[in-house]
Amino acid sequence: MKRENLIGHHEFILSDPFIAKSIGFNNVIIQATCEDEQWIEETTRRIGEWRGIFRSAYIKWAISINGLYVANEKYATKKDDASFAFNIQSLRKGNNGGELVTIAQWDAEKSAKVHLDAVPMICTYGFTDLYNCLEEFVFDFYRIYWKYNPENLIKGPEFRHLRKLRNEANISVESRQKWQEAFEERLDNWQRNKLYDNLGKVFLSYCKETGIKKPKSYTLSTPETWAESIRGISIVRNSIVHGVKKVTKELADFCTEPYSLGFGFEEGKELKIGTARLQMLEVFTDQLLTSINMSLVEKVRD
Repeated sequence: MKRENLIGHHEFILSDPFIAKSIGFNNVIIQATCEDEQWIEETTRRIGEWRGIFRSAYIKWAISINGLYVANEKYATKKDDASFAFNIQSLRKGNNGGELVTIAQWDAEKSAKVHLDAVPMICTYGFTDLYNCLEEFVFDFYRIYWKYNPENLIKGPEFRHLRKLRNEANISVESRQKWQEAFEERLDNWQRNKLYDNLGKVFLSYCKETGIKKPKSYTLSTPETWAESIRGISIVRNSIVHGVKKVTKELADFCTEPYSLGFGFEEGKELKIGTARLQMLEVFTDQLLTSINMSLVEKVRD
């Protein structure tokens, strides 16, 4: 599924005298000056896009949640209207095939209540969707790096044929296409295997492989703590997917750490995902992109 970016972004040269000073920016694109920097340029060009994707995903869930509150307020004003009826329809088998029939009918008071009761469920789905975005982002960035630096991914006797294809890639257009198709298949297989690892572990592996370090101005967080935060997000997501109703010790222990994103889950209590925790996840993704961007800028400058 292609992720939608409702935000969009503009690219401009910082030294351009015609750029209005009021225009803000939160991403620096690094133009490659040598072959070794090509993956960095593509990565920094993708940061703005991913910033918009994360924000757009959150906005869509926030809009859905807002709609439930609006509906709650609307139906609450009709509680004294005896003629009011909220109908829910679905398909049932009829004489002419599938037919729309009413499967539930509520008065205004109950209609107001059930709309509000649906908020935690929507927040839960939203959290899972934002996690999916995070997973897609990590693998997108990792694959960008491998595209320009495939050496460590084609080591060993089992990948001898890939090394041969890579060495012959510049012979012709056909040979280059064969290499690209074969390596794309290798990337897909690598990603499928990595999906079984915790996403935080995959992210930390990416940082180590690429040499991404904490920006020099950072005193509290590092790639290791970013990875731990992602690990905690994964724990929440896995709990949701597996139908866990109560906060586990693993999740509660994560929440005692300084990199817990303020989740504040307590062992044994009901696992609830509210709008505040969605916001915590969204702001983390925004800060993570900024951290990676700053790290890559310093990597090139150094």
